[in-house]
Amino acid sequence: MNRKRVVIVGGGYAGVEALHILASSGWCDVVLIDAHPYHYLQTDVYSLIANECSIGQVSVDLVALCLSYGDHVTYIKDTIRAIDFDNRCVSGENSCHPYDYLLLSTGARTAFSASAIGLKEHSHGVKTLPSALRFKQQFEQRLYQRMESEGGWCGDPFTIVIGGGGLSGVEIAAEMAYYVEKFYRDNSLTCDNIHIYLVIPHEDILEGMDPYLIPNATKRLRSLGVRIINHSRITSVEEHRLVLNGETPLVFDFMIFTGGIVASTLTSTMDTPKNKKSQLIVDEYLSLVSYGQVFAAGDIAELRDLKGRLLPSSAQIAEQSGRCAAVNIVALINGQAMKKAPLRLKGVMIALGGKYASVSLLGWFRWSGYGAYWIKWGVMRWYRLRMIRRCKLGVSMRSAEV
Repeated sequence: MNRKRVVIVGGGYAGVEALHILASSGWCDVVLIDAHPYHYLQTDVYSLIANECSIGQVSVDLVALCLSYGDHVTYIKDTIRAIDFDNRCVSGENSCHPYDYLLLSTGARTAFSASAIGLKEHSHGVKTLPSALRFKQQFEQRLYQRMESEGGWCGDPFTIVIGGGGLSGVEIAAEMAYYVEKFYRDNSLTCDNIHIYLVIPHEDILEGMDPYLIPNATKRLRSLGVRIINHSRITSVEEHRLVLNGETPLVFDFMIFTGGIVASTLTSTMDTPKNKKSQLIVDEYLSLVSYGQVFAAGDIAELRDLKGRLLPSSAQIAEQSGRCAAVNIVALINGQAMKKAPLRLKGVMIALGGKYASVSLLGWFRWSGYGAYWIKWGVMRWYRLRMIRRCKLGVSMRSAEV
């Protein structure tokens, strides 16, 4: 039997999970294509921008990862611009890549609302590593300038606005507030005039999540000094000023926007069914309805559980979908029947600044505080440790060849 060529476009959570299943199966040659030679651990972005970890702790080398699986796995650095479904080929900036089976897992980007004039131009997204680093560097530079100019007296307030009360917005607000508190304590500054605002369109943060999480996270944010502005929509944004609900102005120094996602730009080139977020519509096997050899996983796709309920965009759902898509590709290669993807949200873990977190797992286990922090820390560290072990294996295999 001729070996099949499987192309994975996107090295995010879904892509690297699918890579492992496909590469370990031994039934195919695998090509992983991504514009960046690293896997970005976006779930740790709050720690990065609050200076709690380094760039090396939120990235995994895709070249080394692919090397660890042997000669039948290849990494290609390219940006895919179009897909020729009829001829089974994906076109990038550098070349065209043929496939027998294709998995699309290019993720999503921040959805800057077109109705909020100036939002994209004057706020930071943190969906990518470069954008998170830019914010981190500029924020620290401003803190340094503030420290230089204080002279023992209070200057003008330094205001950070975070738009969006979902998981990312809450985690970033909490970690930054904790960082600011620690910054003042460590530097013994005489004036604490850095303010953090969390702007949300609803009554409560974390809308739609486990009711246990909402009051605990709200209490923690307020204890850290975060000011929650609810029932507020961003109408327009200028360089250092935004308007809420068309009338209330708010002056800021930095703004992060986390208020939703839209699928990667690749989907805009595809003449296939999509939802209002430009996410690809897939069937219960995670394949595109019109193209049986093409699958989609992670945030690029609209994903549902076995009862048809829409699932939130998250790392755990991306991993599950990448795994399920890969298993079904292997099944097709072997002439076997595919299985419906049993996607399920197993729980939510929220980092809330310092060694404090709130978790809700499996529908019954709920905990907040120091213990919850270590649960989340353990899950995240185990994920990265598995990746790093494979990368070290890949490096050692390459060194042995040389």
